[in-house]
Amino acid sequence: MAEKNEKINGLINASIDNLGGLADVNTIIGQPIVTASGYQIIPFSKVTMGNLSGGGEYGDVKVVKEIDALPFAGGSGAVISMKPMGFLVDDGTSCRIMRVTDEPIDNLIERAGEILREVMAKKD
Repeated sequence: MAEKNEKINGLINASIDNLGGLADVNTIIGQPIVTASGYQIIPFSKVTMGNLSGGGEYGDVKVVKEIDALPFAGGSGAVISMKPMGFLVDDGTSCRIMRVTDEPIDNLIERAGEILREVMAKKD
C-alpha cells in the first residue's frame, strides 16, 4: 500500500512544484519601473490556479501477492489564469492604486475619493 501512495504522491508533488514556478512573486507583483520624473510604478496581477492530479493501479481482479506489481496509470492537469489588476504609483510623497478595470462605474468609484480630496484642497 505504501508503494501505491508513493507513486501518486510523487505525481502530485511534481505537478505542484511545476505550478509553483509559474506563479512566483515576480509574476503577481511585477518589477518596479522608475520614471524620469521620479515616480515608481509597480504592476500587480491576479493569478488563479487550479490543479487536478490522480492515479491508480490497474490489472486483473485476482489475489495479488505483495511481490506482484500492477501497472500504474496517473495523470495531472492544471489551469492558470492571470489578469492584470492595476498599478501601484509612488511619487515619493504618497502612494495610490490605479486599477485596470473594464467597468467605467468601478473607475468612477475608485476616483471619487481622489476627486473629493482635490476639491477640498482647492477650497482651503
